[in-house]
Amino acid sequence: MPFRTQKTKVYQYDIIVRGSRFRGSCGTENFEEAKAVEAHVRSAAKSQRNKGGAYTLSEALGTYHRDKIIGTPSEATNKSQARAILKHMDGRQQIASMTNAHVMAYVAKDRATCTNATVNRRLQMLGRAIRHMSKIYKADAPDLELKSAETKEPKERIRELSQSEQARLLQALPLEYVPFVSFALMTGARIETIASLRWSDVHLDRDEMTFHLKGDDVMTFPVNSEIKALLSALPGSNVEEHKNRVFVRLDRQTLDRVPIVSSGGVFGTAWRLALVEASVADFRFHDLRHTYATRLLRMTNNLKLVSEMLGHKDIATTMRYAHVMMDDKRAAMDQFSMFAGAGNQTT
Repeated sequence: MPFRTQKTKVYQYDIIVRGSRFRGSCGTENFEEAKAVEAHVRSAAKSQRNKGGAYTLSEALGTYHRDKIIGTPSEATNKSQARAILKHMDGRQQIASMTNAHVMAYVAKDRATCTNATVNRRLQMLGRAIRHMSKIYKADAPDLELKSAETKEPKERIRELSQSEQARLLQALPLEYVPFVSFALMTGARIETIASLRWSDVHLDRDEMTFHLKGDDVMTFPVNSEIKALLSALPGSNVEEHKNRVFVRLDRQTLDRVPIVSSGGVFGTAWRLALVEASVADFRFHDLRHTYATRLLRMTNNLKLVSEMLGHKDIATTMRYAHVMMDDKRAAMDQFSMFAGAGNQTT
């Protein structure tokens, strides 16, 4: 409905038509006339959308986020990626007019302030958003070479937390964050998966829980006695809308228990400070996942099992941890000799 602000008596309209937002002045102080103007704008917008095509970059990113991402573990990450893209690209530009030159100009600017891997993830999200608009909203989509615009990433390192580092880190963390970090070491789950975990996903009576993974995938993860003890001891939220969230923290100002978010925020600050205090260098939260994987592989020597526990679709992704088995083989060979076990055999 048309509305007026405190600054003017002229009615305004602010409507959303199929994911696109239209705002402006109705040009009149008469409410009935304003309704007619708003109805005309809505009708014109629907007509244009039925033809497809006219979507801006900002509309495309926002619509994709609303349709596909909100409520998933990737919500915070996707929002951050969209903001980064719009920082260097004109959100008002029609996606149909975007060219490879626009993409390469964006890459050059973004690469100056972040890693190649981060730029590549943002390009991939941009591609998903454009394809979504083309498929669902019949928008005219440009033929962009986004894959060729990606930059080479360094080979991912495997950083394993030692037991002494683990003890120091858990000691340095504020007590309310110890279960959050411990859960990562117990399951190898990504931070987005852990932060988005809900009690409706946890089934302690069946000793299992549901993890929401990247790409809207889900997996069933077994609950052992260690995980069950951790989950059973967690405090719940005193805020109705957050009572289904598993991992919460205390808001020092309101004394409410609010969700721990996966991107930045209060936890991110506490995490970085704890790493410094514990003298744990060159370590990221994602390295807790690497730590879990290497420990599990060292214990089981079963690469396929580790792949399944990490939720990898392709075991080739898990091959980065194969060095653990090779280390075990080298250790065995160090103990082996052609004379070992020969005893006093004679011929």
